[in-house]
Amino acid sequence: MVRHDAPFPRSCVMAESTPPEPWRRRLRARALAGLAQLAGSPADPLVRATLWSIAFGARFTRYDALVRRNLALALPERSPEERERVRVAMWTHTRRIFHEWLVLSTPRAPKLLDMVDLGDSVARLREHARGGRGMLLCTAHIGNWELLAARLRREGFDGAVVGYRKRRDSSADWLVEMRASLGVRSLAQDDSPRELLGVLRSGGGLGLLCDLEVKRLSGTWLPFLGSPALTMTAPAALARASGLALIPLRCVARGEGYELRVEDPLELERSTDRRAAEEALLERLNDTYSRWIRRDPEQWVWYRPRWSEPPQEARERLAARAPLSARTPRSR
Repeated sequence: MVRHDAPFPRSCVMAESTPPEPWRRRLRARALAGLAQLAGSPADPLVRATLWSIAFGARFTRYDALVRRNLALALPERSPEERERVRVAMWTHTRRIFHEWLVLSTPRAPKLLDMVDLGDSVARLREHARGGRGMLLCTAHIGNWELLAARLRREGFDGAVVGYRKRRDSSADWLVEMRASLGVRSLAQDDSPRELLGVLRSGGGLGLLCDLEVKRLSGTWLPFLGSPALTMTAPAALARASGLALIPLRCVARGEGYELRVEDPLELERSTDRRAAEEALLERLNDTYSRWIRRDPEQWVWYRPRWSEPPQEARERLAARAPLSARTPRSR
């Protein structure tokens, strides 16, 4: 178990003199800016061809090896042929969302936003926000999470998204600026918890991406797609501090468009032991993400690290735990 004292522990203070940005990052940022200018224009085929080449080349890197390992670990019930189809389709989907992010940074963004089917999502979120209540919005790296934030902002939902802020990386700054151009505010994971809670207390929505392993943040080991995985504790800590439920939502591809769907809130059980209650909430959130991924496996980021080797203490603790259904009821 790692620290529980704050949703996102503060990082170390940087030295007064920092080294210059690596040239590869500067080059990547310039390439992004150049491609963004062409995305959606008559020169768009060139952009798509460039992204196709990058995605194809990624199949021969360490990232593709990680995809294969993750698929074998998380989807053992599927045949090797099925996992191979997921692997190829995942790189195709990755190419698609990168192109869409480029379009979102241009004046052509509204056309892409129009392709999101909202269903009853807006009505459900307005009900959650009634009376000026904030919302803890939890999504995963599935479908197009940047499109999700931009589409909700266009519907009038205010707030911020929380993400990793990489220092000395102007390509990461490009992503923050893309969000800002759509009215989406970005906060860093190492920002003060007071600032995060301030968004909620002002009646805004706080967007969290909490499906991956982030070793620098407070975490605990819980099942994810059937295997022990380091799970960030920030959603549970924020739920306890704010008194709000977690609201799972996702924006996944359906044909040429997307559908944005909001699920029932996940409540923190306050009548049990604090650690047990928070872990039960996080496990239900992991179960939700696992269900989404099993339904649309090609839309998740299998190239990202998710399953490190857990310490022996974590293995023993998980083995000794009763099934989740026997410990706490699921939210309806």
